[in-house]
Amino acid sequence: MIQHYLNFLEGMDAQISPFLMSDNKLKILDNCLISQKLGAIVKRLGSIKVGTTLQDTKSITGLHHFHQSASVQKILATINNSGGTNLTLKYNNAGTWTDISISTAWDEYEDAKVEFEDFLGHCFMVGYDATNGVFLPVATLTGTTFSTSANLTNAPQGKFIIRYRDRLYVLNCYYGSAAYPYRVRISSAVSAGALGDWDYTGNYIDVDFSEEITGAGENWDKLMIFTQYCAYMYDQVNQKKIWDVGCSAHRTIKNLGAKMIWANSYGVWLSNGGGAPENIGGRIVDFIKAATPANMFAEVIDEEYHLYVGAVKVDGVTYTNCKVVIDFATATWRIEEHYNTMTAFARYNDSGIERLYMGTSNGRVLAQSKYTDASPAYDDHYIDTNNPGQPIHAWWVTKPYDLGAPHKEKILTKLIAYAEKAGALKLFAKVKTANSRITDEPIPCGMLTKYVNELTPEKPIKGNFIEFSGSENSRNPYFSFYGFTTIDDQPEE
Repeated sequence: MIQHYLNFLEGMDAQISPFLMSDNKLKILDNCLISQKLGAIVKRLGSIKVGTTLQDTKSITGLHHFHQSASVQKILATINNSGGTNLTLKYNNAGTWTDISISTAWDEYEDAKVEFEDFLGHCFMVGYDATNGVFLPVATLTGTTFSTSANLTNAPQGKFIIRYRDRLYVLNCYYGSAAYPYRVRISSAVSAGALGDWDYTGNYIDVDFSEEITGAGENWDKLMIFTQYCAYMYDQVNQKKIWDVGCSAHRTIKNLGAKMIWANSYGVWLSNGGGAPENIGGRIVDFIKAATPANMFAEVIDEEYHLYVGAVKVDGVTYTNCKVVIDFATATWRIEEHYNTMTAFARYNDSGIERLYMGTSNGRVLAQSKYTDASPAYDDHYIDTNNPGQPIHAWWVTKPYDLGAPHKEKILTKLIAYAEKAGALKLFAKVKTANSRITDEPIPCGMLTKYVNELTPEKPIKGNFIEFSGSENSRNPYFSFYGFTTIDDQPEE
């Protein structure tokens, strides 16, 4: 019997029973994607170091593309100093990450996670250091001029800040020597191009008196405020609880047009503004459940939501520096493992091309390469030809195929595989027999070197169910794998 498997349009689904899984789904799609060439499995590209190292061995705690005006923009980052005693603010100055003078404003606020918001030609900054339990002094930046007073008269400190309509909102805030974890402070209205007194006396809303605010987003001309378990909607007049679905981390809340996406401890959620939100993370939910939800963060680039979950263990396999990615154009999931530990994401407009910038735990900023780049990066943390990056391990696994007859033992002695770019991809097989639920050790089937590859496994592939996988670990240009044909030597009944 001859069977063809030439379609992987459904991407990754790690949750479904193999008996219910369609043939065009994959159990694992790691460092590969099916959305670049629809149906084919393509190895992901690498990342390129952006500029100099900010501070070796220190984690980037904030990353932001500051849009001061249409012609004045810069990428900002916050990171501890070399001694790990003070927080610094830097910007990419033509390839050199340069300190912005902040005097002693952020001394002893090391490790603070910094949140940014652009408004009135200024970048407003708030933050919180969970290690020491202290709020960062609020500040603004215009050009390279840092201030703790400009547009900040009576402004509160806080964990989060967001712009909604013509005002700024500081959430989970601190002022008057007291913390208000359930409160949202509201700025004054704009007057003569500036903010006046933030007016502590009554310009605030409270959304809950037991659960602290964990984040906020803006869409559909509404302000969305989240706690761990609930969501509230505010329109500058009315504030009401609308869902018993919360958010675990502010940095997971992102927009894609009319879609708002966020994550909590049991899913990735999507809302179009009407009705209950939808949990779209079912296919990769074990990766979410294995993560530390409060430490997750995300960004949207090219109709894809990249959610960093870190080091997770799923079905006995440990995934390192892992992010889960949904491509909305194809409604498919995949996972990616990176060489570096990530600590922050930002979307950066590089001369009209949007790029995913990634801050790391060792003081670097990396840019995800694109297939449309003149010189794509095929390794992670690429610097230049004299300093190549780390190899990328691409790995995918199919369902256990029954090859049309689950009750019958199959014997495969030949496999034909197809690839536009072979890239030294190696194929393997595992079998499950009628007498065992345990998958045997992988059987090497051969390496792909051309468009049509006739492969002879090291030993016959014999079993009721056969699971195929591909693996490639190198700095080679990406492979593009189309599928394979199985030939069963057993006579048909």
